[in-house]
Amino acid sequence: DDEVMAKAVLAISTTTPARGAGRNRIVYRDLDVEELGAVYEHVLEYEPASRDGAPPLNHTRDLRKATGTFYTPRSLTAYLVRETLAPLVANRAAEEILALRVLDPAMGSGAFLVAACAHLADAAEEALIRDGQWHRSDVTAADRVMLRREVAQRCLFGVDLNPTAVQVARLSLWLTTLAADRPLTFLDHRLVAGNSLVGATPDDVRRQPGGGRSRGRRSQPSPLFDSAELAPALQHAVHARLQIANQADESAAIVRTKEDTLAALQSSDGPLGRWARVFDLWCSGWFWPNGSPPDRGTFAELVDLLLHRRSALAARTAAPLLERAETTAAQHRFLHWPFTFPEVFSDDHGDPLADAGFDAIIGNPPWDMVRGDSGDSTTRRTRRDEARSLADFVRESGIYRIDTRAHVNRYQLFVERALQLARHGGRIGFVLPGGAITDGGSAPLRVHLFDHARLDSVVGLDNRHGIFPIHRSVRFVLLTCTTGQATEAVRCCFGISHPEELDNPAASDRRATITLTRAFLSRLSGDDDLAIPEIQTHADVRILEQISARYPALSSPDGWNVAFGRELNATDDRGSFVPFMEDGPGRPVLEGKQIEPFRTSLEGCRSQLADGARVKVPRRPRLAYRDIASATNRLTLIAAIVPADAVTTHTLFCLKTPLPLDAQHVLCAMLNSFVANYLVRFRVNTHVTVSLVSRLPVPLLDPDGRAFERLSSLARTLMHSPTAAEQQPEYVELQATVARLYGLSKADLTHVLTTFPLIPEEVKRRTLAIFSES
Repeated sequence: DDEVMAKAVLAISTTTPARGAGRNRIVYRDLDVEELGAVYEHVLEYEPASRDGAPPLNHTRDLRKATGTFYTPRSLTAYLVRETLAPLVANRAAEEILALRVLDPAMGSGAFLVAACAHLADAAEEALIRDGQWHRSDVTAADRVMLRREVAQRCLFGVDLNPTAVQVARLSLWLTTLAADRPLTFLDHRLVAGNSLVGATPDDVRRQPGGGRSRGRRSQPSPLFDSAELAPALQHAVHARLQIANQADESAAIVRTKEDTLAALQSSDGPLGRWARVFDLWCSGWFWPNGSPPDRGTFAELVDLLLHRRSALAARTAAPLLERAETTAAQHRFLHWPFTFPEVFSDDHGDPLADAGFDAIIGNPPWDMVRGDSGDSTTRRTRRDEARSLADFVRESGIYRIDTRAHVNRYQLFVERALQLARHGGRIGFVLPGGAITDGGSAPLRVHLFDHARLDSVVGLDNRHGIFPIHRSVRFVLLTCTTGQATEAVRCCFGISHPEELDNPAASDRRATITLTRAFLSRLSGDDDLAIPEIQTHADVRILEQISARYPALSSPDGWNVAFGRELNATDDRGSFVPFMEDGPGRPVLEGKQIEPFRTSLEGCRSQLADGARVKVPRRPRLAYRDIASATNRLTLIAAIVPADAVTTHTLFCLKTPLPLDAQHVLCAMLNSFVANYLVRFRVNTHVTVSLVSRLPVPLLDPDGRAFERLSSLARTLMHSPTAAEQQPEYVELQATVARLYGLSKADLTHVLTTFPLIPEEVKRRTLAIFSES
């Protein structure tokens, strides 16, 4: 009723002051994208209640964590947008700038699109002034608003899986383009809810029927449709959408006409509607409820029914299948890029554009693994099913070509999708986790990037000051590249802790920008990896070049030729475990936390193998190192000898190659050295992986030599020391000995030691003193 409505209007338009009476009016015009981003994050912490009698909203951070959704601070968005768009706007006329097409495929609250709107509008203004069409002293605030409105309508495209995000992004751009004498900018044609990762193109659908492991990547014997059939529908859609984009929103009547035009285009009965239903049917095969999607023949008949209104299938058979496909498509929000934004991929005749694709793709895509292991048991089951369907789609549809190895990570899919959607010579600028440039699991993606794009810059930041609400040890990078060219060298800058440093000239002067060549990266980690070490100084480059040129990798046949791997898994093998008993008959189960440099301990041991448990773990001493670590820890690579009667879980990696015990002592000394830790830290994010350690350069020593004998002796002494290793005189002698074996100079070792801020200065001083004595 009127009273309820009045209270609602009062609640959303005013606020109660901290002190005093009355209410203060909320000035929504002063809202900023920063505030909207924070609101969006908090909205994702709530979900509707599913049970009668429960509160209307349940508070949970689960959805935000499950989707990897976090607001990106303005300082990051502004910098990345500028770096990405600068080559596209340099020396361009205003009309050329206003013809650019910029996409954020995971736009969240719209922070990147707002930054792009401001950057393109500023560039267009400068171009108009430079070309004499505007005079700087005459430019008004109203002129700038009109430019931003034009940019928003013509240049910006955004997609997000969450419909709430689309609404918040639309509001963000409305505030950016607000004009007192104009209606709100019409943005429905450019900001859409959908799954950027799941959708099809005509080539995909012609290549194979949809869904089903047994039919993956098989060619159709004959085309399901002719491209000429699709062209008129695309032609109509392109004309209508360009008219929407190019017509200024001068009045409410114009906006209403645009709404009607767009609704007609998106209707299932519209020119593109039947084609969209075909593509939905194709994608649904991988997401079909309870499995068993339509077989090859049925799929072809359903396509014929949708396109030509004819089919050999009975209506009672076809109708439920099409209804299920439609429901599945709506649930997963399939997004078919050629139909969603046809003007980006087709010309005004409906034919494919010669330079199809977006001019720039920007954003901070989700970083989560596709495995559905969060939430309560019911939610987990649903998410596992969805994750399995997405993984099957990625591996079988033929759309994604990069090897995803064991797990599918969403950011990897977004990078590959961006390479597909950008035009030749287009620009990509993404915020990515640090593992994108270092982890072994991302190696195929890196190689693909190096082969198909020119990486311009990689800027590395750490999270120690909480840029994102995730663990403080996580690192991430700002990556920019140009598509259609190969990478021969990339500019890198690492070690940034505050986003504000990106635009601070004084901070920029303190940071070194390092150019790393592909040949150098290949020598460090191999042609099939191309990991980019997080090098911060030119001294680091020199030391790394020197060591990588002299010494083979740990796994190399020319070197130690050894391999590490896991023994048991605390979850998968839990049936073989029983509670630990002092002097019990079973073999104790060691975890990573029970390893420190050179020493193992049973203190805190929780489990042991059940008597009679059948596990294939050798009964011999073997070198092991911790899996979980960080480059910001006191030490990162921590190794010790596991006793013969113990077994280890997945938090430790053990030596799989049989090696004499004295050689294992020497290798233990090498892995616990400052130099090995220094080398590993360039690539560690949160795990010291087997792949990383296998690439570690380690000098191979003569078993009969003095250095071999001395290192083995020092390691044995430290293993049996009653106190921590670094408190012993043998520790600094060992560190100095290893540094000499790596061929370091005193200046090199001094630099290496500066990278360990948590190691006592006295330990560093004594290490240098002993090193200098030789």
